[in-house]
Amino acid sequence: MCVEQFSVEWLTYVNVIVQDKKVISVKFDRKPVDERIESRLVKKLKKDLERYFSGKKVEFNYPIVLKVSEFVERVLNETSKIPYGKTMTYKGLAEKLNSKAYRAVGMALSKNPTPILIPCHRVVSKRGLGGYSSGVEIKRELLRLEGIL
Repeated sequence: MCVEQFSVEWLTYVNVIVQDKKVISVKFDRKPVDERIESRLVKKLKKDLERYFSGKKVEFNYPIVLKVSEFVERVLNETSKIPYGKTMTYKGLAEKLNSKAYRAVGMALSKNPTPILIPCHRVVSKRGLGGYSSGVEIKRELLRLEGIL
C-alpha cells in the first residue's frame, strides 16, 4: 500500500491524501501535512490544485475512493458533472436524481471526502450560498475564485 500526501497553501492549507494512486481525502486545515510524493499522478494533482487556487480553470479527473452509501455516491457523481464557473441548487440536483429530497442532497454533500475534486461548493441554496462542510467563507471564496460571485 502506497500512501502519498501533500498540502497546497491557499486561504488555509488544503491537505490531500492519496492511497494506491486514488484520492481518498481532501481537507481544509490550519496545518500542512508532511509532504510525501512519489508518483507522477500525485505530482500532477498538486500542480493542478496550485493552478486552480491561482484562479485558472482546471478539470479534475482523478480516481477517487468513495466509501459512502449508494445515495451519497449518486449525489457526488452528479455533482462532479457541474462545470467550472457554474452552480446548481440543492433542489435542482435532487431533481437530476429524480428525487424531491433536496435536504438529503445537502446532507449527502456534507459527506464528500474530496471537496474541490468533487465540486460540492458549486451546489447552492435558492436563497444564497447554503452550507459547506469547511465553512461558508471557504465556499464563498471558492465561488469567487471561479468567477461565480
